[in-house]
Amino acid sequence: MATELKQHQLGHNAKWTFGRPTLHTGGAGIASWYKGSALSQHQKGGILAHLYGGAQSGDDWAAVYIPVNELKVPEFNQAQWAWYQTAAETMGLGIVIWIHDPDDFDKRAEITQVGGASGLDKAAGQNSHEFNTSTVQMFFYGENTTGTALTAGTQYSWEQFQADALFSTWTIYRISFDWGWEASGTFESVWLSQVKLQGQMIELDPSFVEYDIVTGIGNGRGVCSAAGTANQITTTTTPCKIVTFVAETDNAGAIVLGGSSIDETLASRSGVPLLAGDSVTWKIDDLSKIYIDAATTGDGVTFTFFT
Repeated sequence: MATELKQHQLGHNAKWTFGRPTLHTGGAGIASWYKGSALSQHQKGGILAHLYGGAQSGDDWAAVYIPVNELKVPEFNQAQWAWYQTAAETMGLGIVIWIHDPDDFDKRAEITQVGGASGLDKAAGQNSHEFNTSTVQMFFYGENTTGTALTAGTQYSWEQFQADALFSTWTIYRISFDWGWEASGTFESVWLSQVKLQGQMIELDPSFVEYDIVTGIGNGRGVCSAAGTANQITTTTTPCKIVTFVAETDNAGAIVLGGSSIDETLASRSGVPLLAGDSVTWKIDDLSKIYIDAATTGDGVTFTFFT
C-alpha cells in the first residue's frame, strides 16, 4: 500500500518525469480547478486550471506548477499548451522553466518566456502555443549563477541556455505556466486546458487535498440597485470555492439569491429567500454567477468567500 501511494504521488510511476500540477498565486491573483461549463471552455479539456491575474501592479499573478524530476536542461525540447482567454491582454500565458545545480540547491534560476513574445497568443478566445527553442524570447534571474556566459534580464533563445557552460550542466525541477506579472491593467480569467511536455500529455487533475482545502479568504457586499430585477453580486470574475451570504440586518424585506432568472415577487418567487439576518452557505467556483433581487432598492447582502 505504501509503495502504491508513493507511486501515485509521483505521477503514477516511480520513474516519473513530470509530477502532478498544483496551483499558486501572488498579489491579486486567484487560481482554482474548474469543470468547464461552457463549450468554449471545455472543448479542449475536462478539468481546467482557472487563472485570474486581477488588477496588475507588477507582482500579481496566478500559475500552474508542474514538478519535474531532474530533467537535464539540454534534453528539454518540446512543449505545447492550450488555453481559453476571456479578453485580449498585453501578455499571453507563458512558460517558465525552473532550473538548479543538481548537486547544490543554493544555485538556481528561473528562465521565463517574455509574456509579449512574438508568436505567443494573447487574444480573446481559444489560444495555443508550440514552444520554439530557437526563438529569442527567454530571460533569467537566479541565485549563485557565477560561470554563465549569459546576462540576467537579457533575452536569449532556449537553445542558448542549453549550450551555456553553466546552465547546460543543470537540471529542471519545475515547469510553470504563469498569468500576470504586468505593470498595470487587469488580467481577466484564462482556463488552461491542455499541456504536453516532451511528447507527454500532462493530466490536469487536482489532488484531493488541494481541491478541497481553502487557502484564501475575501469579503464583500452586494446591493440590489434595481428592485424587481436580478442584480449581479459582482460583474468581476471572482473565483472561489465556498461563500457565505448574510442578508443585511436592516433590510426592509426578503431578498432572494440565485441565478440570473431569480424573482423576488412573492407570487412568482424563485431563488433562495432570506429575511434580515438570515444566512446561507454555498459551494461555487465564481461569485459573478450569483444574482440577488429584493422588493426594496438598496437592500442587500454581505458575504465572505473562500478560495
